[in-house]
Amino acid sequence: MYLRALEIQGFKSFPDKTVLTFGEDITAIVGPNGSGKSNISDAIRWVLGEQSTRALRGGKMEDVIFGGTAKRKQTGYAEVSLVLDNTAHLFDMEESEVMVTRRYYRSGESEYYINRRSVRLKDVNELFMDTGLGREGYSIIGQGRIDEILSVKSADRREVFEEAAGISRFRHRKEEAERKLERTDENLVRINDKISELELQVEPLREQSEKAKKFLVLRDELRGLEISVWLDTLERIRANNIKLEADYQEAVRRREEVKISQEKAYAAAEKFSQEMRDKDVEADRLRFEMQGRQAKANELESAIAVLKSSIQHNLESAQRIRTDLEQQEGREGNLSEQIGQRRARLDEIETQLREGRTALEAKSQEAEEAARSAGRLAQELEALRGQADLGTAGAAEAKALLSALAAAAQEVMDRDETVRREANELEERLEEAQKEARAAKRRYDDAVEERDAVKNVIQGYQLRMDARKKKWDQTRDAHMKLQMEENALTSRIKLLTEMEKDHEGYTRAVKLVMGEAQRGTLHNIHGPVADLLKAPDRFTVAIETALGGAMQNLVVEREEDGKAVIQYLKRRDGGRATILPVSSIRPGYLKEGQALSREPGFVGIGDQLISFDPRYQNVFSNLLGRVAVMENLDAAIAAARKYGYKFRIVTLDGQVLNPGGSMTGGSASRSAGILSRANELERLHSQLQEIRTRVAEGARAVTEAERENTAAAYELETAQAQLRQWEDAILKAEGELSHRRSVAADLERQEAGHREELEQLKSRSAQIETDTQAARVRIQNLEGETAALRSEAEGKARGQTEVQERSARIAREAADLTAAQAALEAEREATRSGLAELESLKASMAGDRDQNRALVADYEEKNTGLTREIGEKEEALAAIQEESRDKNESIARLNQEKLDLEGQRVKATRESQSLNEELLRTEGEVSRLDQRRV
Repeated sequence: MYLRALEIQGFKSFPDKTVLTFGEDITAIVGPNGSGKSNISDAIRWVLGEQSTRALRGGKMEDVIFGGTAKRKQTGYAEVSLVLDNTAHLFDMEESEVMVTRRYYRSGESEYYINRRSVRLKDVNELFMDTGLGREGYSIIGQGRIDEILSVKSADRREVFEEAAGISRFRHRKEEAERKLERTDENLVRINDKISELELQVEPLREQSEKAKKFLVLRDELRGLEISVWLDTLERIRANNIKLEADYQEAVRRREEVKISQEKAYAAAEKFSQEMRDKDVEADRLRFEMQGRQAKANELESAIAVLKSSIQHNLESAQRIRTDLEQQEGREGNLSEQIGQRRARLDEIETQLREGRTALEAKSQEAEEAARSAGRLAQELEALRGQADLGTAGAAEAKALLSALAAAAQEVMDRDETVRREANELEERLEEAQKEARAAKRRYDDAVEERDAVKNVIQGYQLRMDARKKKWDQTRDAHMKLQMEENALTSRIKLLTEMEKDHEGYTRAVKLVMGEAQRGTLHNIHGPVADLLKAPDRFTVAIETALGGAMQNLVVEREEDGKAVIQYLKRRDGGRATILPVSSIRPGYLKEGQALSREPGFVGIGDQLISFDPRYQNVFSNLLGRVAVMENLDAAIAAARKYGYKFRIVTLDGQVLNPGGSMTGGSASRSAGILSRANELERLHSQLQEIRTRVAEGARAVTEAERENTAAAYELETAQAQLRQWEDAILKAEGELSHRRSVAADLERQEAGHREELEQLKSRSAQIETDTQAARVRIQNLEGETAALRSEAEGKARGQTEVQERSARIAREAADLTAAQAALEAEREATRSGLAELESLKASMAGDRDQNRALVADYEEKNTGLTREIGEKEEALAAIQEESRDKNESIARLNQEKLDLEGQRVKATRESQSLNEELLRTEGEVSRLDQRRV
């Protein structure tokens, strides 16, 4: 066995990569003390698996990493590779060279590789057993090592000879077998103890077993019964679900029908109210027109009465003038005769006046004597007559009192009639006021009913708004959750993208090279191997395990590009990188691939399980072309045994069977998850697209829910406005009802006052009747006394009568003479004036006749015009009365139509209220059925 090369980087005093090549001759390394000669032997001992820091001349394992100087920074890891010649196939490997690599990081992680394949420390130790290169071998003899070998015990010295004899492998196997036997013995002891303990439990366990068997039988039976019950329950649930769905659809349909009916009822009620308002307006217009017509009719009646009065007056005046004309025609012929007679009579009157004066003087003396006798009798008679006059005055006073009582009785009767008429009017007004109060009470009840209906509607709208608010909150929460998921995915994608961009997980050398390639300093850099392939998630672990460190190998176009990369890394002290030139890389093929495809558990050859650009075929064929992927470790072991451990096998969970028989396994290592990260990034992009679609749908759902919530709030606000209107109407109706009741109460008080006044008038009438009877009795008494006094006065009057008769006869004679004289004088004066009048009348009668005839013609013409005007006014009055009758009939018809509309409106309102209640019940049923459906 020959040592070909030793590569050291970051180990102790070798910060830069140092390659020592050994030929077949002896190679000696010389130098002063402290120059680092022993570090080379330490590096060889370390790469061969030395674990003792004391043997490596350090205090802890981290001391093997270059610690830095004043001018150089410390390195992050130490790596040593030992290249051995295997042309004689001393190692059970196909390669002609065997490269053993050990890498240690400051974090404490340690990695071992054989021909760049990750292995365990145990694999390295087993590789060098019986070759003299093991830990116990003699290949490395340091200072004092010979003395140590000679001074130790024979048992310890025996290890050196066994290594030289090539039996150390078997010794280790023997020791391992002995350790296994010891562990087996210990396990047998523990098992025997457990058997002893379990034997004591056999009988109880047998009983428990019987119970368990019975339990299993019963459990299976119970399970069958439960399945039957569940099937029956599911069938019932399915039937109930079908029925529930049908009920739900029917309830939804009925709710829509009730909504439509309710809207129609509301529209009908509103229509009837509008028609009633129109009827009221039309009736008010007709009443106003009737009032105008009635006023006009009254004016016409007054005018007709005035015209008739004027006609009657004109007729009377014309008749009087005609009578005067007829009389004038009779008198005009006698005027001349009368004038002659009057003149003759004047002469006779003068003669008679002279004779009468002489006779009058004689009668005057006789009258004076009779007067003295009559004076005495007159005084006595006057006294009696005074008493009779007092009685007459008392009777007259009593009659006056009787008249006053009659007037008072008439006044009482008139007042009674007035009061009764006013009472009847008050009764009519009271009945009207009570009717208006009942109407106001109906309006108040209708307003309260409408308010309660609106409250029910508001309750329905409130329930709908709460449901829509809940739906809006749910959709908003779901949308927020989707947005949070979107943000989380976006952050994760951004993080992974940044990691991809910064080549997180790659070595410093790869990062430096890719950074320079992106800046354009290095050309023809295709990228690390991990960036150039895509592996399905199922094969990601196997591919990452198969590639191992090769995932960070850099793929370039030509060898010159690889040389430029290496020179750049050397200049920058950027570490090491493996370069894969596309132009020079050679593919690798697995000869057993066709036969292997028929093996159980075979998945495929490594390069066939991934996708990549065809120009990288040789690269991935070289890396994965000789790697078989199996489903599990058992299938991998069977295939490896069958084909003599000639090629590398990787399982899907990351276990490795290396050529030569070594195995690498345990928990899967993903090499920082580079491939998984790319797959995850792709998967996250698809998830992000789906989440964004759901976010958009959620936003639309939130908008729709918000719109529905706003609509429900508007409906609720409208219903609340209607509620406020009806509450105002209730307050107005309450005020009107209170006013109507106050008016009715006032009229009732007035009616009670009239009844009280009627009672007072009745009692006053009875008192007047009593006073009237008393006055009549007094009048009867006074008239009796007066009659007695008058009888006595008549006796006195008879004596006086004789004196008075004589005196009266004388007085009569004197009066006759005086009267004759006065008559003659008056006749003389009358005759004179009559003569003058007859003479002037005769002169004026001719002109008066023409004037009276003109007045009669004028009166007749006026009567003709007045008669014609009366006819016109009577026709107009008849037309107005006919029109008034039509208006009254129209008003009555409008009132009847209004009553009909009021009944229809009340019916529609009650129907809308019942429909609203039914709608609330239906919505409650729909909500309940919807909850049951959920």
